[in-house]
Amino acid sequence: MKAAVIKRFGNQDVFEMADIAKPQIDNNQILIKVFTHSINPIDWKQRAGNHKFILGSPFPVVLGYDVCGEVVEVGTDIKKFKPGDMVFGVLDNKYGGALAEFAKGHENCFAHKPENITIKQASAFPMVSLTALQALRDTVKLKSGQTLIINGASGGVGHMAIQVAKLLRARVIAVASSKSREFVSTFNPDRFIDYTKEDILKLDEKADVFMDIAGNYNLPKIKHLIKDNGNYLNLEYIKTIKTMPLYWFYKFFSKGKRVKTLLMKHNASDLELIARWISEDKLSVHIDKEFTLDEISKAHEYAQIGHNKGKNIVVISN
Repeated sequence: MKAAVIKRFGNQDVFEMADIAKPQIDNNQILIKVFTHSINPIDWKQRAGNHKFILGSPFPVVLGYDVCGEVVEVGTDIKKFKPGDMVFGVLDNKYGGALAEFAKGHENCFAHKPENITIKQASAFPMVSLTALQALRDTVKLKSGQTLIINGASGGVGHMAIQVAKLLRARVIAVASSKSREFVSTFNPDRFIDYTKEDILKLDEKADVFMDIAGNYNLPKIKHLIKDNGNYLNLEYIKTIKTMPLYWFYKFFSKGKRVKTLLMKHNASDLELIARWISEDKLSVHIDKEFTLDEISKAHEYAQIGHNKGKNIVVISN
């Protein structure tokens, strides 16, 4: 099968097109024909080798986690899917494997694609929607009536977090640049802060949660914007875990303000909830740019710049 592989870690130019063997599934896995993949920051970070000490270097590596495709084969233990089903989800293999004509994953990685969205849109939802849901509902336990500041509201997780927070009936303050005001405003945040014109550190109200998707703040710097016993949420998992002992100590001198982080978990019921919200037109995703598999280097280069609105997708098969 055709795939984009890397044989060493590095910049976007390390990708090569190759013909590799089709994945073989276990009894509890399904094989899908991949139609589309969407790029997440974890993809280009892994391409650069950021996780090589955890995941190793099993070259040639096929990157990519978010997929939408058609089930072509199911293991004997699979109950929920059958060949011909259209599914979307997040692959759970080491390094993913989405940048290929076929990919495999366990049953809890997938849900049936909602009928009211396209194949391209379906691949853009999984990781960002699950991250936003699990971060806000589970990690910081965002409640109805609470206030959430989202720093980096125009990106993949950011525009999804606005919508999830509104579904949880929270008040949302979205922070992005003036170029993103119109886009972010389509998701109806309660307030928009243009960081190019307004100093967020001088904000005139406090939040229960400061969600730092952009990752350019820390708790000591923005603690005055967080209510007592509130949360600073940073999605840079490895970086945040390394400094967590310091933050535990700092908690005692900051009126109970905590630092939280998370890794997205594969959870079938969460993905099915996302699918239901999509079907009910309660969640939408924006696609910034589309690329072909042959343009994967260009796609990674664009995504890594970090100024996209929503998600970027790669069309694998038509």
